[in-house]
Amino acid sequence: MDRNRRVVSALIMSLALCMVSPFAGAEQQTALSNERLAELQRLENDPQIKRAGEAWNKANAEATRQHLRALAASGEARDLLAASMLWAGVGAMQDETATLPAKPAQETRAWFDAARRARPRDVLVAWMEASECAGLSDSCNSRDALQYLLQAEPDNAAVQLLALAAAEKQADKKAMDAHWQAAALASTYDPHTLETGQLLYSAMQGISQPPLDPRLADAMGLALALDRPATPQDVADVGAIAMWAALALPAFTPITRQCKPEQLASASVTRQAECERILTLLAEDQSTVIAPMIGLPWLVRLNGDTTEGMAWRERLRELYWVYENALQRMPVFGQGSALPNEYSAWMMMEGELPAMRRLLERSDLPATPPAGWLPRDARYRALVSTGREPES
Repeated sequence: MDRNRRVVSALIMSLALCMVSPFAGAEQQTALSNERLAELQRLENDPQIKRAGEAWNKANAEATRQHLRALAASGEARDLLAASMLWAGVGAMQDETATLPAKPAQETRAWFDAARRARPRDVLVAWMEASECAGLSDSCNSRDALQYLLQAEPDNAAVQLLALAAAEKQADKKAMDAHWQAAALASTYDPHTLETGQLLYSAMQGISQPPLDPRLADAMGLALALDRPATPQDVADVGAIAMWAALALPAFTPITRQCKPEQLASASVTRQAECERILTLLAEDQSTVIAPMIGLPWLVRLNGDTTEGMAWRERLRELYWVYENALQRMPVFGQGSALPNEYSAWMMMEGELPAMRRLLERSDLPATPPAGWLPRDARYRALVSTGREPES
């Protein structure tokens, strides 16, 4: 997906949609009641609410811009990075039908370029620059930033996989093999997703946002599935979460391409061990649900009915217990009531899985499943039960 589409689609997600993994199934994602949809349509057509919304969005966008200008004025690399990333979304938040310009805005480019020129160099800024600047500048030096990361974090599998993807674009088979092997030998996998989330969420605190008209707050609360009137802070949270989802989530293509299950069956023992090591690192990542949702099922299939396979199957069962029960307590997807006001902070400051575990704790559910519990989803139920994909 290109940058414009990624950012705009992320920005117009509701708060609840921003808070759950892309692995939510189609049925869950369309589980909006006809009654709620009808009420949303009625509010959308209400001329008074529409005018109030347009006026508030305009005032809030200006307040956010002022806040980001002040943030960037500190001159600190991470403040500049946060301001650059968040500025890119202010316009789209103001107008959901807007498309981002082909080139970054003047402020976005200037602040990001200042962040990447700052010395000593900041790893988080270098990560964004090495990721082709995430569309924040049209004059970045991704190759130089990647070389810095390889020196600063040589034992980070995420950096080695980023370098592998760059080598693949150059058709440099020797470099691809070297970075893949380095990834397999790495002791950690950190794509800086949590660190970026913490930065963006913190940067969106303390904005002097205009108050919401009570009727508009009620309408926005319904639109965001909050089961309560929305607050200005809810909107700030949406902005931080949406830009995090659009710009900070890592790509997993190098792993999925190198470790296709149908190829691993006939691959060398060395390649199988390399894949298993990298997938194990993914399974440990708590910042998003995506990484363990990729790592654990593949580890289950790789190990079958061995002792290791049984342990991975239990890990997958525990993951899906948290994931499935958390989704059921999110008002858009399940029958749950409003999410706790702190949920955005939990997710952005602690990680997606810790936030889901906190949600279960609020519902007096244990963090681990009871004996005999199995996922509802047929695929994951089969993987947990048999260690194999379900038969088609």
